Amino acid sequence: MAGELRREFSLRDLVLFHITAVITVRWISYAAARGPSSLSLWALAFFLFFLPIAYTVIDFTRKMPEQGGLYQWTKVTLGPFHGFICAWCYIVNNLFYFPSLLVAVSGYFAFSLVGDNQSLQNSKWFVGAFSLGSIWMILFLNLIGLKFGKWVNNIGGLSIWLPCTLLIIFGFVRYFLHGSATNFASASFLPNFRILDTWTAWSLICFAFTGLELASTMSGEVKDPARSIPKSIYLAGFFITVIYILGTVAALFMVSSDKINLVTGIMQAISVILGNAGLSFITPTVALLLTLGGLGTFGAWLAGAARMPYSVGVDRYLPPVLAKVHPRWGTPYVSLLVLGIISSLIVLMSLAGSTVEKAYLFMANATLIIYFIPFVYLFVSHLVMNWKTEKKPLALLLAIAGIFSTTVAIILAVLPPPGEPNPWRYFFMILIGSFGFVLVSLVFYFGGRGKTLRSNVSQ
Repeated sequence: MAGELRREFSLRDLVLFHITAVITVRWISYAAARGPSSLSLWALAFFLFFLPIAYTVIDFTRKMPEQGGLYQWTKVTLGPFHGFICAWCYIVNNLFYFPSLLVAVSGYFAFSLVGDNQSLQNSKWFVGAFSLGSIWMILFLNLIGLKFGKWVNNIGGLSIWLPCTLLIIFGFVRYFLHGSATNFASASFLPNFRILDTWTAWSLICFAFTGLELASTMSGEVKDPARSIPKSIYLAGFFITVIYILGTVAALFMVSSDKINLVTGIMQAISVILGNAGLSFITPTVALLLTLGGLGTFGAWLAGAARMPYSVGVDRYLPPVLAKVHPRWGTPYVSLLVLGIISSLIVLMSLAGSTVEKAYLFMANATLIIYFIPFVYLFVSHLVMNWKTEKKPLALLLAIAGIFSTTVAIILAVLPPPGEPNPWRYFFMILIGSFGFVLVSLVFYFGGRGKTLRSNVSQ
């Protein structure tokens, strides 16, 4: 390797990193659109997913604060093969997550420029130019040093914080002055788990909490990771939970749940209250803050995801060139460039003609199961490690809760959505697509394994 990683992340950086990586404002819109029963879904997601993932990441980080995080923990606990599959699924899923994230962020940016003008938001040229420009601008900052790249995350964290704080303040002010737009008295707070839709909603809300594991992939670039990462999770976890739950309540106070847009609900709620107060001119600024927050989210996931191929490249299960560190900037520049190039190609493919777009949608759907596999590995690894060593009842209970949540999510991922004209075709396409991505990974693994064995023998 040509160079060494530099420890640039402080505790403050980590707290903002967690906030920008985890909080996605569309989840507040999604939850609020389901009405007051979503508050119970948030509570269940907190106890059955958020607490397990927070506890697991903290415990692993204290015991194995190594670059690669989830990959290293799975490799040490379950073996190199499972570690590789875990890392591969994490990388592939993020590559298909980036385009959908940037499309949503481009909508906020369009709103900040021309207001609620759908023509610009739906323009492929605008979305494509914004997405590609964002990828390479943020990639460049991460290439020349984490001390520059981390400011994308820091600004993003603060930018998410401000609109969410405004939402909460405006929502409660509106409630105390005029009452609630949503009728809480006649609404049910208990979700109906006798219908499949409720299980699907709960599963999605659970995964609104994903991202706490991301900073651990960069442990080699964190100052005192064994102490800083756990402490940052405690601090950020509190703010994340408060913003999600109070933000949902505030949105319900301002807009009736049956009128909340699933994607732009926060922007919608803030626009209504600002318009009523005669402050509509502030709305574009709020949209710009949400844009910066979304770019911070992308920057955090790009930086974290790039550390996976770097760590696997060190072990030579992926091409060793991915493990190169820039001699001047101290960043895994090859890994970052590869992810940037592939992400750009996927963005172009997703915005191309109908045939290519269908191919993109198929591959995106095929990653639905792959999305959950790393989290299954995370909880199973912690369960195995704890069972072999300490046998702490709380650790075992939380690991089982996490496995239950992710297993439910995988089952729901393969079920055809309502209205699907050919449900069996959908079902088999998801299974075959996911299996196909794993088969591709085996080519890299066994090819790299041979190189690793020959390297060990020569040494």
